Amino acid sequence: MEETDIIKRLILEKLIRGNIWGGKHTPLGFVTKGMKIVERVLKELTNDEWIIIIAKRTGKGSDEHLSLNPRKVSEIRSWLEKLKLLQKN
Repeated sequence: MEETDIIKRLILEKLIRGNIWGGKHTPLGFVTKGMKIVERVLKELTNDEWIIIIAKRTGKGSDEHLSLNPRKVSEIRSWLEKLKLLQKN
């Protein structure tokens, strides 16, 4: 399993645990906190349309926020399940 797959799994599971789907969003820092090689993985997830990154206005200006794409629920969950099966073997 590649390092990027592990990071993807961590990001997706963190967003799923927080129930961050569609209109519910979280600051980008929430996901990247504690992880170093995240930019490439976030780009892949955005290109796959699994996550949505948007600029949101906050009290301190604007900030990038992200959420899981609710149209890709089954695709995301099946990828995570496939990854779990690979880890067991």
